[in-house]
Amino acid sequence: MIYVWAIIISAVVTILFDMIYAKFQHEREVEKSWQALNDQLEREGRPRLDQMDREDEGK
Repeated sequence: MIYVWAIIISAVVTILFDMIYAKFQHEREVEKSWQALNDQLEREGRPRLDQMDREDEGK
């Protein structure tokens, strides 16, 4: 019976680890996308999104 519990706990821990790792990986990909967008805007001579005034949005 203890082997069954060990297998169940191992599966749960593995799933949780995979979910946490996928979340961190997704956040890194989003950060890379924002960086690429800001670099493109900078090359075009437009202000970077992280440097824009919030009052200027929508204008």
